[in-house]
Amino acid sequence: MGVTCEINLNKSGSYHAGEEVSGVIRYALHEPMETESVTVSLKGGGRLKVQRRHRKHTRRYSNREVYVDIDKIMQGHSTLEPGQHEIEFKFKLPEKIPPTFTYRKFNTRHRIICNIKYYIRMKIYRPGLLHMTKHFRKELNVVSTLTPTLPTEPSIYGERSKLFQLCTSKTNTVVIKATIPNSVIPIGGEIEIQGEIENDTNIVIKNVEIKLLEVFKIKAKGHSALKFYNEIQNCERQTGAIQSGCTQVIPFSIVVPTDKTTLQHSSMLSRDYTVKMIANLPCFHRNVVLEIPVQIGDLSQIGGQDDGLPSYWEAMGMAEKDNSSDEDEE
Repeated sequence: MGVTCEINLNKSGSYHAGEEVSGVIRYALHEPMETESVTVSLKGGGRLKVQRRHRKHTRRYSNREVYVDIDKIMQGHSTLEPGQHEIEFKFKLPEKIPPTFTYRKFNTRHRIICNIKYYIRMKIYRPGLLHMTKHFRKELNVVSTLTPTLPTEPSIYGERSKLFQLCTSKTNTVVIKATIPNSVIPIGGEIEIQGEIENDTNIVIKNVEIKLLEVFKIKAKGHSALKFYNEIQNCERQTGAIQSGCTQVIPFSIVVPTDKTTLQHSSMLSRDYTVKMIANLPCFHRNVVLEIPVQIGDLSQIGGQDDGLPSYWEAMGMAEKDNSSDEDEE
């Protein structure tokens, strides 16, 4: 028995957490259909799969989260007539939810797949065991407004390392200091830091590297938390040598790529950022490292940001039909 369906949203582009999602569902029946109910839903959730290889064995871990699960019965038991039908819907996204996101990580020990998805779904329930429930869905791209947990006023970070040296009048210490005026950075914004390196040793610091790192934290049930660091391209700096007994002030700034944002409000996946300053020392000495955490995200109110162009399917107003299962396919 044929059913065609379009789920049309009243807005193209992305939705912010806390925003209203509304639209119209238009579907057509080729012949009469007896139904138990017609339900329209707003769904959102995350699914994590982790495979860990150890020698010849592979262990599997997983995690799931539900961020929004709202069902509205739009029509009860009835017989739907052939022809065009129309349903208007309106939902509101929760305020604190993670954004739509896909993460893949494959290395020699781990295989990690994580998806966070949101969608509008219409279900036509039919009586009897032999009748299949009809599913139609349209995915939403959700972006989150950042909830700052780091200071927005000037903050000072520091790291001190004492080196082992014989017969010297110096304190044998390398000190890294960094002052950041604001640790919360808007999307595409600029990280400004005033660094200072004090070299009170008899050796020469070869150079100081400055990098912006992306930090993913993964937590599957039954497995300890995993942490992965990724260097962000074109977000690094390097100074020259710092002589013995010298102090060098290093002001620097890093422009953040527009696709880099902090991911919050999920216990199974997070994405954070840190600026790492590394004083590279000669052989037989451990490098001195200072990390300065930052948060990157949208601080604007709902509706105050350009949401970009719609995808092809959004522009065409077509919905994805799924008559088999509500499970997200990897």
